Amino acid sequence: MIGKTLNERYKITAELGQGGMGTVYRAHDETLHRDVAVKLMSNTKLGTEGRTRLMGEAQTIAQLKHANIVTVFDVGEVDSLPYIVMELVEGKTLRDAMPTEWEDIISIAVQVTAALQHAHEHEVIHRDLKPENIVIEPDGAAKLMDFGIAHSISSRITTDGMVIGTVYYMSPEQAMGRSVDARSDLYSLGVMLYEFSTGEVPFEDFDPIAVISQHINAPIVPPRAKNSDIPAGLDVLITRLLEKEPDDRPSSAQAVLKVLNDPKFLDTGAYPVA
Repeated sequence: MIGKTLNERYKITAELGQGGMGTVYRAHDETLHRDVAVKLMSNTKLGTEGRTRLMGEAQTIAQLKHANIVTVFDVGEVDSLPYIVMELVEGKTLRDAMPTEWEDIISIAVQVTAALQHAHEHEVIHRDLKPENIVIEPDGAAKLMDFGIAHSISSRITTDGMVIGTVYYMSPEQAMGRSVDARSDLYSLGVMLYEFSTGEVPFEDFDPIAVISQHINAPIVPPRAKNSDIPAGLDVLITRLLEKEPDDRPSSAQAVLKVLNDPKFLDTGAYPVA
């Protein structure tokens, strides 16, 4: 594929990575003279459903115009395989650049929550929020990417009964195959903040089914029980985000963002979160 030009426009220059649905390449847009990222479906076994999901991803992300969400530029097909042309984001994923300072953790939380607020306002939920799907650019900007399993809230598209999402970051209702809404993404945000603050996810096991069971049934160990240096306000917020029942979590990303942006947030041990 390296060196090939898609539809006489996008010249593939390097492979950036592979995922369940396809391969991401670095390419040069010969028309607009800029480097882009091209996601090309490489698994022909996915068939019609896989193609539909990939094109659905493009349509989903194309709705979203936000500084903390990757931008979709174009979609197309080559050799009967769909591709998506996206903004090329330089930097490292949060998995490779895990924040350790409270200031950095809050900065990332604010940016990711702002991205989620924008997506949720457009009735789009991510469903697979995790450190691997967030890139930190050299200037510290966070970019939420890979809405490959995102759906419109009104969508009924399924994946042959498969549980989609990464089990360590999956909300209880998603793990049980129930309908999910924006509060499911907030649970995943809580898992990430727990991991940044304590160095480990709240539930872990070699068996994915055991992890799912813990999300559904096991109480979390409070973050401050694992790291007494966690600011009181952050401990309260994480605990609220990780409530088993969606109704017990913050009502929206907007509510979480309001808390995160309060200058007294970290020092308030009983901060109300709507």
